[in-house]
Amino acid sequence: MHFVFAALVLLAAAPHAQAQSRRTAKSDAPAATTAPNNAPNNTSTAPGDPSGKLDYRNSAADPLIPVEADKRKPITDDLQVTVVELLELFHDSKQSHWNLRGPLYLPTHEKLQENADDYRKYADLLAERILQVGNPVDGRTGVVAATANLGEFPGGYLSDKQVLILMTERITTVAKRVRQQIEHLSKVDEFTSNKLQDLSYELDKHVW
Repeated sequence: MHFVFAALVLLAAAPHAQAQSRRTAKSDAPAATTAPNNAPNNTSTAPGDPSGKLDYRNSAADPLIPVEADKRKPITDDLQVTVVELLELFHDSKQSHWNLRGPLYLPTHEKLQENADDYRKYADLLAERILQVGNPVDGRTGVVAATANLGEFPGGYLSDKQVLILMTERITTVAKRVRQQIEHLSKVDEFTSNKLQDLSYELDKHVW
């Protein structure tokens, strides 16, 4: 009988001991790291996990990149700018697509979705080009908000006329910047410049 009673006492105490153990382990856990800042990080040696277990970068692959080392940074810098601008245009198009009001709702609603798909497609193509030349791309939402340099987009319901004016201005701004980058990259890497020419054609069509 004494043996049975002792066993019951131990069983009753076990959950409390486990909870105490979890509380102790939680208090001993390291503090969470601070959030990264909003500056783009395109360095090819960006740190991974502090233990090194999650850093899978293979530096031995660097010699296989078919772009000369001195061209990689200017390509990355120019394309990074355009990627965040396209991501901003994508979000602006979707914001307008959702909140649109007015007699031109249906055709404008559908066109905004088509444009959003184009911005996402070209952002993906250019981001992959950055990876191809040996650098990471930074498409974090904080980086997009801080570096797209297109001004704040209004919230709430938007009239069809308001959207047409807003989006035309923003697309035109990006289209002009892309033309400048085409001219710059044509002197650095013609293949990358050609990718931007395709985008320039699409932006001109959206403005039209």
